[in-house]
Amino acid sequence: MRYQRQILKTFFITAIMTSMCVTQAMAAVSGKITTDNVNIRSAASADAAVLGQGQKDSELIILGKNGDWFQVSFDGNDNAYISQDYFKVSRAEGTVNASGVNVRQGASTASPILKSLNQGDTITVIGQNNAWYQLAYNNGQAYISKEFLSGNLLQYLPQIAEAPVEVAGAQLQNTYGIVTASGGLRVRQQASTDSAILTTLSNGEVFNVLESGAQWMKISTENSVIGYVSAEYVSIRTGEKPSRSNSSGKGEQVVAYASQFLGTPYVWGGTDLRNGVDCSGFVYAVMKNFGVSLNRSSSAMASNGVAVNKSDLVAGDLVFFDSEGNGGISHVGIYVGGGQYIHSSSGKTKGVIYSNLNDAYSARTYVTARRVLR
Repeated sequence: MRYQRQILKTFFITAIMTSMCVTQAMAAVSGKITTDNVNIRSAASADAAVLGQGQKDSELIILGKNGDWFQVSFDGNDNAYISQDYFKVSRAEGTVNASGVNVRQGASTASPILKSLNQGDTITVIGQNNAWYQLAYNNGQAYISKEFLSGNLLQYLPQIAEAPVEVAGAQLQNTYGIVTASGGLRVRQQASTDSAILTTLSNGEVFNVLESGAQWMKISTENSVIGYVSAEYVSIRTGEKPSRSNSSGKGEQVVAYASQFLGTPYVWGGTDLRNGVDCSGFVYAVMKNFGVSLNRSSSAMASNGVAVNKSDLVAGDLVFFDSEGNGGISHVGIYVGGGQYIHSSSGKTKGVIYSNLNDAYSARTYVTARRVLR
């Protein structure tokens, strides 16, 4: 029953939000009968009693799947079943499995971005091709990469026209990529989401780009694994490829050390990692343990190290915020990976805690990031 209640949730959007909202149908999971006079039965069996007959194009709410049968709501009966041979899913519910996932106007990474979704967001999906799901969007359609959406009935959605996969033939010179997906990026054997996964690259990991296309790129990892990744979550750069190994390895050590002090109370002006720290005092004391000398205040600390794009963050980078809303920098934390950062908070939950960089407050107050580890 818990599953049934979940998939029967209704979603409403107000008129003032329609310009940037993915359309949510009242029946998040539904399908249509494909022929006339189809028997609707009391159980998932051709021998079960017939409750009635459904007609072509009649839409039924889907409550579940049992073998070759869909459980549906029919004439007020939630224990009704229809054979999958005479029924097709027209709408299914999908859950986003990473943060910062782009919804695009077309089924291509070259297509304009309409909206970004966060991990855990649920959306209504109406179609699919090899690499993309089609969504209902503002009385039209939009698209999201299959890589970042999961759901129980998505595989039964109707097929839409497949966009050609474009991969350039020539090897690119002095071109590298940086993973921007907070949940990591899968390297596949072929340019398809159905292809075998060779390895997974972490956020911020650097690799050589061999061939580049609108949807997929052929790459070579630091461990000499050659495969294909979705171009959706790669930042392309040219020139000398930076070495990530030293800063990344040290960054993970910094995170492990800093995490020992989770729960240390917030004390304004404090730098004692066990008895009390403020935000900059916490960062200052942690980095000092690794031989990194920083300015003491958060605003002055923002001049240390080198600037880093938010999409290129790795463990150990410093993240800065305008918590006072005056256009300056008044808070700092240490990025730990996976979209999380550790910091000493003076807010409702005081002391050293983890927070999500993509939650509403952090996203609104985020200013910049700096890399101080070498």
